[in-house]
Amino acid sequence: MPGIAICNNMVTPYTNRLFNHMIDCHGLDLTVISCAAREKNRQWSERYAARYNHILLRGIEFDLPGSRSAHINVGMWSTLCRLSPDLVAINGVYPTMLVAAAWSRVHRKPLVFLTDGWAIMMPQSIYHRLTRPAVVDRCRAIICASAKGRDFFVEQGADPEKIFVANIVPAWGGPADIPEFARRRYDLLWCGRVNDERKNWPFFVKLVLELKGRLRALSVRIIADSPSRPEELDQLSAADVAFEYTSHVPPEEIASVFSTARVLALPSKSDAWGLVCNEAMQCGTPCIVSPFVGAADELVIDDACGLVRPLEVEPWAAAISRLVDDPARWSAMSQAAIQVASQFNLNRSARRYVDGLNFAAAGPPPAARKLASAT
Repeated sequence: MPGIAICNNMVTPYTNRLFNHMIDCHGLDLTVISCAAREKNRQWSERYAARYNHILLRGIEFDLPGSRSAHINVGMWSTLCRLSPDLVAINGVYPTMLVAAAWSRVHRKPLVFLTDGWAIMMPQSIYHRLTRPAVVDRCRAIICASAKGRDFFVEQGADPEKIFVANIVPAWGGPADIPEFARRRYDLLWCGRVNDERKNWPFFVKLVLELKGRLRALSVRIIADSPSRPEELDQLSAADVAFEYTSHVPPEEIASVFSTARVLALPSKSDAWGLVCNEAMQCGTPCIVSPFVGAADELVIDDACGLVRPLEVEPWAAAISRLVDDPARWSAMSQAAIQVASQFNLNRSARRYVDGLNFAAAGPPPAARKLASAT
């Protein structure tokens, strides 16, 4: 069985679920090498029920603009030498990943590039514009998270045949009980970081204030990943907006949060995918998103299973108010959201991920072996 080394920044709840599934259903010999147990701007658990070998390297994390992080770690080269994998996958071009790429080249092992980014998400520093094309050109396969990601690499000159789209999927499955319109307490839901400029929290606050003038009985649920209580909540209180604020919800309770809302708002200025949309939609909660969200027009289809609107408060408020004022239309959109979310499932993403690994392993040199699959 060929050995696979996936080199990433950190294991997340959803990648842990994906990796476990690839082992259980596709029989992969998988080791995951991480730069950090948890990056500074994340509140995820550092403990997972992992059925793969997980190696955590010692290193330093650097904060970058846009709530991004870079890592410099020791031990990548020696770890790969000890493992001697048949295939190496990397998720970027920062120093630790470049060491892994160099190891694959010296030892003539296939290299795979992993990313959830697309055009507006890709760093465009001189470093990246020089380094990324050189690394990607060497990769036997590219596994990205969206059609937008695929389009980016095609526009950069990559062979379309070596690009595989494995969408990000939630760390948990949808609930059996999905409440209908009348059983939902909140008209609007925010679930995300407020100190990340890309998530556009100020826009959401303006949106709520505009909606208050349209929906007198407006009710809002706010799950704000924030080190302190957001001061903008005082504006909502002053406007007599009925809202419930929570800074954090345990993973075992998050499905119940999505199931209490009629619409989730994700007004991101840029978002690699928008996993919160998958989570909401599998709970029957339609989403309104900006065109700058990776899931827009791929998972969230405008006026079908959700809403895609330009980043202007008035169109968002108008679209939301029309939807929550029309229970029949909301119910149809809720059912469509469930159906579409079910298509973006763990089995499909794992299969496409493994297809990308298979493609890389089957290429030159001739001695490369095809990854085994139980399917």
